[in-house]
Amino acid sequence: MSNAVEKRLSWYWPMEAGNAVLLPALAVGGVLSAGGAIDAAFVLSALACAVLLVIGALYWRGVLMRLRNRPAVLEFWLPRLATAEAPSLALSLVAAFAAVLSIAANGWTPQNIASPLLCALALLEYVNYYKIQLQHFDNEADWRRLRSGRGFRPAHMARDIAAWKARRA
Repeated sequence: MSNAVEKRLSWYWPMEAGNAVLLPALAVGGVLSAGGAIDAAFVLSALACAVLLVIGALYWRGVLMRLRNRPAVLEFWLPRLATAEAPSLALSLVAAFAAVLSIAANGWTPQNIASPLLCALALLEYVNYYKIQLQHFDNEADWRRLRSGRGFRPAHMARDIAAWKARRA
């Protein structure tokens, strides 16, 4: 991998980690300023979003360390990230279910607008890390590949987890 990848990852993983705090905090501020309340569905949704962003931050930091000849960092995190797949998906789905129930019971309150948005972000992050690379807008090569018609490819973390599992077997 190139020096450009290392340079991009040196800011990318802290951005993901910062977003794990910033996005839920902004959502709390938005809900409260609009007269809403923080309820269980909102908390679950914000937590699901934050968890998936932390997973991404840990993965990309590990990849950066691998590029800097410290592969043990990623090797430490890969089994933990693999183990986090099912619980992170379950949390996201429970949060989505809670958001739907809250909307059904209370209508479109500020928290019931924020909750499904946070759930959607969590589920998109889940797919982007564990299944298919969805994000293409932050890297010109990825964007060109997508526009060329070659479609989506497996997520980077999914490929690294699969390789780790193959080495273990």
